[in-house]
Order: sequence, then structure tokens, then C-alpha cells
Amino acid sequence: MGAGARAVFRWFGVLLGMVLPGMAAAGPYPDKPITIVVPFEAGGSTDVSARVVAKALAEVLRQPVVILNQPGAGGRIGTRRVATADPDGYTLLWGSGSTLAVAPVLYPDQTYLVTLEPVALGALQPFVFVTSPETGAKSVADLIALARRKPGVLNFASAGVGSSNHLLGEIFMSATDTRFVHVPYKGATSARDAVIRGDAQLMDEVLAPLLAQIKAGQLVSLFVTSESRDPTLPNVPTAKEVGLPDLSITGFFGLMAPPKTPLGVLKELGAAMKTALASEEVRKSFANMSFDVGNGSASDLATLIVTGRARYARIVAERQIKVE
Repeated sequence: MGAGARAVFRWFGVLLGMVLPGMAAAGPYPDKPITIVVPFEAGGSTDVSARVVAKALAEVLRQPVVILNQPGAGGRIGTRRVATADPDGYTLLWGSGSTLAVAPVLYPDQTYLVTLEPVALGALQPFVFVTSPETGAKSVADLIALARRKPGVLNFASAGVGSSNHLLGEIFMSATDTRFVHVPYKGATSARDAVIRGDAQLMDEVLAPLLAQIKAGQLVSLFVTSESRDPTLPNVPTAKEVGLPDLSITGFFGLMAPPKTPLGVLKELGAAMKTALASEEVRKSFANMSFDVGNGSASDLATLIVTGRARYARIVAERQIKVE
């Protein structure tokens, strides 16, 4: 072997010595616990759906999957945490229509949102508008009449400024020519409890966190936002049936990763999510909470985000909705 060839092999050996330890250190993904950030308080729809998925995902990946609730600013604080996290697959976001489709419309400065990587569509569920029994309203027409008699007196509770709950409430007020006082909370659980106490007279949220209270008579359901009546509330009309077609909106939830997460990690997570969502445990848990199981598709989640933003932007522009 000539001197030139020996030099080439020597340098090749040096390069291998540099690369292989790094590869070994990286190890197979995942090799430690994963954190899923829920940008709302515990007990709301985003939280309960995330916990079902996290448990199943941990079994598939054979690593602990921990839920971290980080509420505030309508979900923007927790979402920003993930958007700026290391792109190693160990800090993820359980996002919702609020954080992924509504917030960018109401707060155009959130450019970091467009850099998040969709991993898998996890769940879908319509919203339901409810009121307090104290109002005496038995239908949305009753509540509209009451609100028009008392403009600026009744309160509307939401999961936070810029949340889906907030925007849907703004659309409701615009479409019905009513004026409620918006009272933002740290999450849907607190907003729900405010309506039960009579501190607020209107709220909207996806079905899961409100079903028990509706069935117990603590909340009065006015209408659902699905295209057809929900099987769990067959006597409750749809938004279209009560003359509010702009509120025919379905909530969605999905797993997102920080920008620049390696493709291999995204594929591993995506495959694990599809397996988790197909499990009998997830299907039963979601059915009990009236969630539809997502198909685990990253592209379908991305489509929902893009189309959702476009739809909300159109409605906000047409109705000249402004968030203070």
C-alpha cells in the first residue's frame, strides 16, 4: 500500500473515531422520558384527551410519557415553550384548534406557530354552548332574548383570551347581536365552574368536560357545533338548526413537535401514535368522553390547521371581530 493510500485510511479512521461515539451516544429514540406540554389547566378537553394518548403512547414507546400542564394566555405560554424547545423529540405539544388555528388569527405576531412540526391527528370533537340554570333559559333563543334585554350585564366565560372558546363566543355575539362581558379563565374547567356557580351565563367547550354537568342538570345545553346532532345529546339542536351556521366548527387535537425535529424522530413518533390510537383502551376511553379518534395522520393535522386558520380569519374579517 502506498503512502497516499495509507494517509487516506488513516484519516478515514480518525473520522470514524469522531462519528461513531456520537452515534452511540445518541442511541435509539426514545431512550428517556418524553414530556407532552398541555397549554391549559388540568381537567379540560385538551388535558383529558392528552392523558389518554400519553398512557397508550408510553406503552408503545416503552418510555414514560409525562403530561406537563402550563396554562396561561389562552394556551400561548405552553405552546411557545415547545416552539423554543430542543428539537430532540423529548418535549412535545398536545395542541388544539385554540392554540394552532385560532391564536394565529387573533395574534398575528405568533410567527413561531408556523414552524411547529405536525406529528399526528389525535382526536376530534364538536363544541357545545351552555348556560347556567339560573338564567332560566331553556334554548338559545331564550338566552339571546335575555342578553338583548340586559346588554353588557351577562358574563361569557372562556378558557382564556385567544382560545377557541373565546373566538366562538365572539362569533356568537356578533351573529346574534348581543353583548356579553368576556371573562377569561386559565382553562375550560375554571370557566365551566364559573357558569355552574352563576358567575357567568354563557360558555362553549368541546363536549367531554361538560357532559357530566349537563346530564346532572348543572348546565343547560343550547346547541352543538357539529353538522348533525351528537348521539350523547340527541335532543340538543345543531348550530345550523338554530340559525348560526358560522358556528358549525369541530374542535381538533394533535401532537406537535418543535421546529427542526429530525425526520427520523417524527416518523418514529408518528408510527407510535397510530399504534396508540388504534388501541382498544384509547378507543374505549375516547368513546366514553364522546371524542372521535383521530387517524394519526400528520398531513391531515396540518390540513386542519391551515383550513382552520383560513376559516377563522374569514369570519373575523367579515364580522370585524377584535380582541382587546
